[in-house]
Amino acid sequence: MSRLKLRLHAEQLAVGMVPAHISLALTGGTAPIHGSLTTDAGRTIIFPYSLAAESGPDVRVEGPFRALEIDGPLDFALTGVLAALLAPLADAEISVFSLSTFDTDWILVPADAAVRAAEVLTSAGHTVDIEESQ
Repeated sequence: MSRLKLRLHAEQLAVGMVPAHISLALTGGTAPIHGSLTTDAGRTIIFPYSLAAESGPDVRVEGPFRALEIDGPLDFALTGVLAALLAPLADAEISVFSLSTFDTDWILVPADAAVRAAEVLTSAGHTVDIEESQ
């Protein structure tokens, strides 16, 4: 896999697990990525961490995270994209939550390890543009 270009977004995110029987809509804030994935077990949601307190007692919330966005669009035929990024992060013992959109892949890392994750990926030969908080 060749060198990849990424952007470390400034906003903090949360990942929540909403039980199947609960209807929840968190609105407000801005986020570089947000949305949900539904399984029989419930709905996994990605949303601004600033809204975590509004999620309610039945929603399990993890975070804060910061998002690393791979510069896309990525061709569906590409292989090894996530492996090239996740292996160095695993070697550095940085946990991840990864997801894909139609155009690119995203890696959420704990907010307190985000700058270190950028350094690890840079050391592995990738380029990371760090977005500053506003």
